[in-house]
Amino acid sequence: MDDLLLIILILVGIWYWWDTQQSNEIALFVCKKKCEVSGLQLLDATVTRQRSWLRRGSNSSVQICRLYSFEYSDDQSINYGQRQQGYIVLIGKQVVETNLPHKKLTT
Repeated sequence: MDDLLLIILILVGIWYWWDTQQSNEIALFVCKKKCEVSGLQLLDATVTRQRSWLRRGSNSSVQICRLYSFEYSDDQSINYGQRQQGYIVLIGKQVVETNLPHKKLTT
């Protein structure tokens, strides 16, 4: 019985790691596209998972909700290199919110 429980825990851990890797890739892809469309530069080419929690998805099933943060900069800005922070939220594999608080400077 103890061996079965250990195997189940290991399998759940592997599944969670694999699912998290897929979510990281989705979040990174969406952030790159959003920055590209907005004329911004994604810095460090990475997203960082800030927290995870359980939440009901659109089909009323319980899914893992993940909050990622990332940093970006305006290529055309006078303050080139100034880091700004955005975030993206995924429920399961679905992106439900992105935020890039950014003000374009006019010259």
